[in-house]
Amino acid sequence: MEAVEAPPRKKRSPRRDSESTRSFPLPTFRQFQLCTLTDTIPAGGNWLFEMKFDGYRAQIAISGSEVRVYTRNGHDWTQQFSVILPPLKTLTTGSVLLDGEIVAIDKAGRTNFSMLKTGIGAGIPLKFYGFDILERDGQDLTGLPLLERKIILAELIGDRDPSDSLQYSHHAVENGKAVLDAMCDGGHEGVIAKRADGRYIGDRTASWLKIKCIKRQEFVIGGWRPSDNGVGMASLLLGTYEDGKFIYRGRVGTGFSDAMRDKILKQMDSLRIAKPAFATVPRDIARKAHWVRPELVAEVAYAEITPDGSVRHASFQGMRADKRASQVVLEQPVGDMGSGLDAEMGKEIAAAVGVKLSNPDKVMYPGTEITKAHLAAYYAAAAEKMLPHIKDRPLSLVRDTDNDLKKTFFQKHALPGMPKTLKDGELTKIKGTESRILWVEDLAGLIGGVQMNTLEFHVWGSDRHTPDLPERLVFDIDPDEGLGFEHVKQAATDIRDILGAIGLQSWPLVSGGKGVHVVVPLVPEADWTAVKDFCQNFAELLARNEPQRFVANMSKAKRKGRMFLDYLRNGQGSTAICPWSTRARTGGTVAVPVSWEELIGLDRANGFDLFAAADRAQGPDAWQGYFAAEQKLTQAIQDVIANHR
Repeated sequence: MEAVEAPPRKKRSPRRDSESTRSFPLPTFRQFQLCTLTDTIPAGGNWLFEMKFDGYRAQIAISGSEVRVYTRNGHDWTQQFSVILPPLKTLTTGSVLLDGEIVAIDKAGRTNFSMLKTGIGAGIPLKFYGFDILERDGQDLTGLPLLERKIILAELIGDRDPSDSLQYSHHAVENGKAVLDAMCDGGHEGVIAKRADGRYIGDRTASWLKIKCIKRQEFVIGGWRPSDNGVGMASLLLGTYEDGKFIYRGRVGTGFSDAMRDKILKQMDSLRIAKPAFATVPRDIARKAHWVRPELVAEVAYAEITPDGSVRHASFQGMRADKRASQVVLEQPVGDMGSGLDAEMGKEIAAAVGVKLSNPDKVMYPGTEITKAHLAAYYAAAAEKMLPHIKDRPLSLVRDTDNDLKKTFFQKHALPGMPKTLKDGELTKIKGTESRILWVEDLAGLIGGVQMNTLEFHVWGSDRHTPDLPERLVFDIDPDEGLGFEHVKQAATDIRDILGAIGLQSWPLVSGGKGVHVVVPLVPEADWTAVKDFCQNFAELLARNEPQRFVANMSKAKRKGRMFLDYLRNGQGSTAICPWSTRARTGGTVAVPVSWEELIGLDRANGFDLFAAADRAQGPDAWQGYFAAEQKLTQAIQDVIANHR
């Protein structure tokens, strides 16, 4: 097993002499990146393999000697885990935000969740294993590849004595099967496989996979059955959530100590209700059951999930105060994540994120074999690259109901029956007007769109939190029918050069149709009026200077033999196709970000179908530097274009 080598490092002293004495604010809690369960080691050489710990996931926020410990729900558990604080208080004079796991180590050298539960607040030695770093000295590191983040983390934590309560989580590369075998033979939980080039996304993604040695997960307690003599508890009744419904998943009656049974009974006593919260319960189970509000979460090991969805040979492992009941779903392993798009994998991923696909085998693109389940698999593959462009932005969806690409329609507002993973709410604009919008927050939201037969996701240029300040502008080069792609590419590079000359860096997106979008990220300071006026002035300037090539009027009659430089996508409420979105076009094409070098070599804008795009999404980001660009649409830049005659 070959370890990834970081630069040579010495055993570190508590503080580095070179470290800045500048003070930084305490980093705030971020949503965790979560794993997708699979039963197959991923193929390919771009994966790192780490031990799967049996503990509490935690974020550690540090600013100098100030430390906060956050659970996966964002709760502050600094006091509960005070035993791990001493080395963290001397880790840095700046600020960091670490991701990792708090564990207890048993005599056999294994992480032990039951021992951890006993040890919280009881003085039993605990350790924090750091496996990721999200922020350092005020700088967001989540856009860096994982391997780069781990090198930074390894240098920060350094080599430490095994007795230290702060440790670095090492990893291996390649030969994941050997790593898994070693973990299982040693009695450990399993393996976490992570893409070495992956960004950190605060969501469940397919770029982090968990492969377990034993089957084990959280369940919500919905009731209990008494023992045969009517005294005490015989078993807990378990459930998970699916499409907003609380689904019965069977019973667990072993693994408890007498003291634990009594403790759980006391916890349930204040949660008693008259009727079950489960959607349905077998009659023989319900006959003697006592019901409770589904708020308590237990971790349970089991042999298998039966065909009717219940646990078999279940054993209680402990209570989980760090897990929110409403987020507990039945974990179903997805298939081989390295084998391209697969419809069955799409169905499994949809179920894993809590979206039930109706008619998953429906063909979405006539003349192809691309189904709704394939679309779900595609968005799982592309989510890591796509979510930074779509998360929290007001959306327009292009939907299909008649399996006819010529009869699609736009939707901007929620309709009855839409999955709850598609978010809906009020948007307040600067003038005080309100409107309802749709947005997505995660992969579940994207697949919720798939469930609604969405073929395209179009986004605003701003997010819903600052709707009056655009974060990007888009020039959509729309050629006349019959105009070759060489003209479009030349137009895109010319626009890039003009923008660059006035201080604005841009990136190209092949639209999946005929054209190219030239996209400019902005620091959100200029308002919509300024941005739209700038784009209109820019388009009209090109049309005046080169009327044989460009028009700034959307009339197709006036476009003959030329290209319309569409600036209209830059008004508040207007949208443009989201990078990595599929298109409602024959063959299932995708709008794909490319580099300027790549653009020169392409012969069309619709050259990526969703299979090719899914493969591409696993590689490096063609828009390197896009999210790090700190450029403003200043008044001086606006004046250069507005006053140019």
